Amino acid sequence: MKTKISALLVCAALALGTAVFADDVNRPHEGKVISIDKDAMTMVVQGEKDDQWTLYWTESSKLKGDLTIPELKVGDRVHFEYTQKDDRFWLTELRRTEKAKS
Repeated sequence: MKTKISALLVCAALALGTAVFADDVNRPHEGKVISIDKDAMTMVVQGEKDDQWTLYWTESSKLKGDLTIPELKVGDRVHFEYTQKDDRFWLTELRRTEKAKS
């Protein structure tokens, strides 16, 4: 009986840990654009805790608020969502929250 309870507890812990990890990967993020490479279709965004994401965009990435990629500037603050595939962060949605100060 103890073995069955232990096995159930281990399974529950693994399921909970997986759900927490998946939530962290796919949750929205915010930060400041620190570089843009339009030829490679990438941008680097730095968060509040000095975390950085190199984001790859495609034609299917959703840009909110009439934003276009050519309008993005280094220093813009953005809110974004991504998905991870093939060890890359693919931008699924991007919204500029504040324009860079000139």
